[in-house]
Amino acid sequence: MNNRTGPKDVRSVIDRVEHAGEDGRVAIADVMDEIGTGAFGPLLLVPALILVSPLSGIPGMPSIGSLLISLIAIQIVLRRKSLWLPAFLRNRTVSKERLDNAMAYLHKPARLIDRVTHRRLVFLVGWPFRIVPALISSVMVLFAPAFEMVPFSVSVAAAAVSLFGLAMVTEDGLLVLIGLAFIGAAIYLCWMALS
Repeated sequence: MNNRTGPKDVRSVIDRVEHAGEDGRVAIADVMDEIGTGAFGPLLLVPALILVSPLSGIPGMPSIGSLLISLIAIQIVLRRKSLWLPAFLRNRTVSKERLDNAMAYLHKPARLIDRVTHRRLVFLVGWPFRIVPALISSVMVLFAPAFEMVPFSVSVAAAAVSLFGLAMVTEDGLLVLIGLAFIGAAIYLCWMALS
């Protein structure tokens, strides 16, 4: 699948992630193929969702997730038609069982999110305004080491990026505004913990 739009709600994104991979392992490339390499909103949402799931506890996962988010977001800013990732990231795998458990953890919140999101403030997810959350998301990689040292800060920042990705998926601009508040909270947490 190489579509430009991809899934239109969180449950559909989770379903596609659950269908990715085989033989007990799931590569990032498998998830990209399942969602569609031109569907940047859902592709931004997936690593952010993983970072708010129990998978974020795996050592190094916050750094890899942040790098993925940054690369996807930069390509949104550059208005690429399909996502490119280097082979060392595309071929990175996680156990299918762990990924499925993380996705199962997200099913209940996904139902609630899908009920409350709808098209509003659409201009905030269109051009040129969509550049702002994409740029903020791309800068996340610079703070990944700090996020790993401050408990829960990676989850707060990933929640913000999840909101940005979800806003692109559902065309709900209100989520961009809420995501900006989450980014502020993550920066505050890191500032307080490191000063």
